[in-house]
Amino acid sequence: MYIHTCQDMRRAEQFVIEQGNTDSHALMAAAISSAVELLQNDAEYRDVHRTFPRVVVYAGKGKNAGDAIGIARELGYPEIAVRCAVSLDDMAPESRHQLDLTAAASRVSFLSAPPKPGHCLIIDGLLGSGSRGKLRPEYARLAGEMNDLRNSCTFCSLLSVDIPTGLDADSGTADEYTVHADATLSIGCVKPGMLVDGVENYVGRLLCVPLPGVDLTESPASVADASLLNLLPRRHYDCFKNKAGRVCIIAGCTGFLGAAQMCAEAAQRAGAGLVELFCLPEIYELLAVRVAPEIMVHRVQSWSEVPVHHAQTLLIGPGMGTPPEVHLSDLKELLMQTNCPVVMDADALRLLASGKLPLPRHAILTPHPGEMRALFPQAVSLSRSDAAARFVQQYPCTLLLKGARSITTDGSSTLYNSTGGPHMANGGQGDVLAGAIAGLSAQGLTCFAAAALGAYLCGRAADIARVRCHYPLSVAATDLLPYLTVRCG
Repeated sequence: MYIHTCQDMRRAEQFVIEQGNTDSHALMAAAISSAVELLQNDAEYRDVHRTFPRVVVYAGKGKNAGDAIGIARELGYPEIAVRCAVSLDDMAPESRHQLDLTAAASRVSFLSAPPKPGHCLIIDGLLGSGSRGKLRPEYARLAGEMNDLRNSCTFCSLLSVDIPTGLDADSGTADEYTVHADATLSIGCVKPGMLVDGVENYVGRLLCVPLPGVDLTESPASVADASLLNLLPRRHYDCFKNKAGRVCIIAGCTGFLGAAQMCAEAAQRAGAGLVELFCLPEIYELLAVRVAPEIMVHRVQSWSEVPVHHAQTLLIGPGMGTPPEVHLSDLKELLMQTNCPVVMDADALRLLASGKLPLPRHAILTPHPGEMRALFPQAVSLSRSDAAARFVQQYPCTLLLKGARSITTDGSSTLYNSTGGPHMANGGQGDVLAGAIAGLSAQGLTCFAAAALGAYLCGRAADIARVRCHYPLSVAATDLLPYLTVRCG
């Protein structure tokens, strides 16, 4: 989904209306329909009535209230509690129309006091993306009330429509009472303020809602949405393993065998036809008996024995440690000779940052913030997006800067990831990601496409696993493997 300012979005909507193709009521209905379709296809919100047995809608004066009320109705809730910031007479005509439709289809109760705490879905329709400045007292009180209701129960979800109330959609400036959403339905486009460093705890998951009929120009940067799944390779019926790509992996050392295992199995799950794991004699026997039987494990005396001329992608780094100088010299020579894409993660990034390894011709780097600071000390004083942009200008490569909204860029294209969440805050996730990227790259995807799709698929797999495992606090990295390239959640 493209990134545009609120003014750009308003102009696009107004243009469609002025052309006579639609009116504001029909545009709202289209937004509601598109949002509900997205939610019904989302792992967390698909079984919404069972997951969140009651719904409370917070409604303000503007059209955002109509979106929120309409979404609650179309999700099929038979009873809808509405907490209004204004009198019904002061509501926008489009919102009042949605309220009338809802009253005819469901039992609507208007709350004059804070709702009872407990297990529920909270829909934030107080203010839309056009709001600016400090929240007025009534809106600040209700925004704080929403946050309190969300925090009253672990099994509440706060869903903001278009923008969390209190957050400036263009600048990312947050009021002290800004709503802390678990997910935000970004309608039509993503506003730049939703991607500013530090606002992730207000925005939560970004759910990109297309608005049919409203055309926006392409933007230099965009946010990953479900359309990214179209990058998954479509195989010919006569495809066989040698046509599905070969990944060669250099990973693992004593005490860090799990990293090698996870990245190799992720490459296989991501679709690589052949996955070969190369290890030195001291870990060969330990590693060979623990990896999936589909993985070929080779004992080598030297990294110079790795047949990179047969590989479609080389992955180095996970759990590799610091090799002795003789092996490091062989690895350096190997990287200088290879022409295939090279995924560099973990220890490979540390060695690259210290100058002990060269940057290969077609490199995909996957640093977390600490590794990024080692690679590019200037990153300390820059925003994440600026640091990523400047790095690839200085060091031509594909960069995937990991974080709550991972950024993939190659200098000409930039994509913010929209899947995953805090349930991925545990060890091994980077190993699975590196393997997934390598597996996708080996099947012929460009470096940028493999990195962006790998991040999207890993986050999506974690979201699916979290639901399948009944919403644990944390989803283990190995739990992602069965869901990496499933078509449906």
